[in-house]
Amino acid sequence: MSHRNRTLLGSTPLRTLVRRSAGPLLVAGLLALPCSLQSAEARGGPAAPKPATPASRAANAAMGAQIFDRCIQWVAAGQRGITRTTDFHIAVMAELDLDTARHRGPMRLWWKSPDKYRQELTTNKRTTTKILNGDFMWIVHPSARVQRMHGTSEGAGAIRQLKEDRERMADLAQFITLQSLKGPGVTFEFGGERTGSGSYAGTWLKLTRRAPGAAVMHFWIAFDKDAQGRYLPKYPGVVRIDGDARKKIPTEDFILGDWVSAPQGQPHTYRYPRGIEAYSRLAGQAPVRFLKATVTDIRINTGIQDTRFKPPLPSGR
Repeated sequence: MSHRNRTLLGSTPLRTLVRRSAGPLLVAGLLALPCSLQSAEARGGPAAPKPATPASRAANAAMGAQIFDRCIQWVAAGQRGITRTTDFHIAVMAELDLDTARHRGPMRLWWKSPDKYRQELTTNKRTTTKILNGDFMWIVHPSARVQRMHGTSEGAGAIRQLKEDRERMADLAQFITLQSLKGPGVTFEFGGERTGSGSYAGTWLKLTRRAPGAAVMHFWIAFDKDAQGRYLPKYPGVVRIDGDARKKIPTEDFILGDWVSAPQGQPHTYRYPRGIEAYSRLAGQAPVRFLKATVTDIRINTGIQDTRFKPPLPSGR
């Protein structure tokens, strides 16, 4: 698949969350496959809705902003949301299927703003570590041999892929905390109730996020209703990033389930998805699941030390 460069925040350039041709990564959950949300949306509304008027668009935007804010509150367990994520660590048991790699077993990932990333994949109790610090990259092999990648003929492609994974980690942190997806010029349009089936089963409130210069995002948010029938939004169960068929950029779908409270000892209170599935789909092709993961640990803004992003042996820089 072709390289992509998107913005999720409008002002901050970010890589897309998922690309099957990239190296191992971790992402959170969304939905919208032809057999699920797309068909569910077709069943849930008129085949040819009337064009929205300025008044109705404004009302939908106001409703969408309110729902998104309440979703942030739910994820933050009723506290003030995390407005800026500076570092992020997540550990999972993963089934990873990429064009370039397959993995079954533990994955541990660290990200620190703006340009530090560490990835550990363990197979048969043997761990391979990749470290990216700015434009410098090392691979620490299970034998403890450190291989410098920057400044080598084979390093350019590996560095490019790891940079894309690094940006996905920044994106994932935003999906989980939500607050940082707001900003100047960002709107959340309310699309009503939707029903999904299969892997995407559930009744959801649909929001569409639009931001200047950014890829369009869609959220399917779980909800309850109070005694008066008012919405009580909860977590994002599905998130979709629209692709671009002209540039051969796939649509990326993530399903986030089994939300639980964060581990003890965190500097912030929040909830997170323990189950993650991720799909990639090019226009006219069937969706392909490339990640299924169970989160075993997650840490946000805990002050990860810079030593985590340095090789254990002389780097040769």
